[in-house]
Amino acid sequence: MVLPGALVPSLLIVVGYLAIHQAEVPPAPTVILPAPASPAPTPRSTPAAMPRVIYGNADPDAQDDAGPSGTFTIRAAVVDGDTLATGSDRLRINGIDAPEVGQACEQGGRTYDCGAAARAAMMRILGQGDLTCETIGIDQYRRRVVRCDDANGQDIAAALVAQGWAMAYRQFSVDYVPQEEQARAYGRGIWAGRFEAPWDWRRRQRQ
Repeated sequence: MVLPGALVPSLLIVVGYLAIHQAEVPPAPTVILPAPASPAPTPRSTPAAMPRVIYGNADPDAQDDAGPSGTFTIRAAVVDGDTLATGSDRLRINGIDAPEVGQACEQGGRTYDCGAAARAAMMRILGQGDLTCETIGIDQYRRRVVRCDDANGQDIAAALVAQGWAMAYRQFSVDYVPQEEQARAYGRGIWAGRFEAPWDWRRRQRQ
């Protein structure tokens, strides 16, 4: 199609105007996306805590700060039949309950301090050697509850119960029931006369 001569200059002006303004339009911005984040490392699973032995009504929110856990070697002193001392620490022997110092038992028509007798028996069992102990848990007094072997590998709790100077603490463990039954059958220690179970004696003292 042939355009009239009068329109040609006008058309050129329009085309030029569009070309100029097209050049002034800024290019679309380039968007830079951040690199995808590396996946967070999967945390290592924490081993489940071993169940604790708790003698009495311990504070459930208390921290386990009663001393080192696991197996350890000590030279211990005897507090009473079922409690040891090492430095300022008190260690409660697991699974047994011995008469308390000052607790009266009867044998042959006379009374005697069976708690003191139990302490003396534990001192003889320990002798002068080291003990190898394992922490089982804690008790209501924040003492470590332990199982201990003497230098000859003898379980000191089993030895005391077998001699008749402690009872199997069935509320917490039945490990030493066979030793208790043997001591009772042969009339050893407290089984040679009349006595009150240590836990009953303590309960009566609190009344």
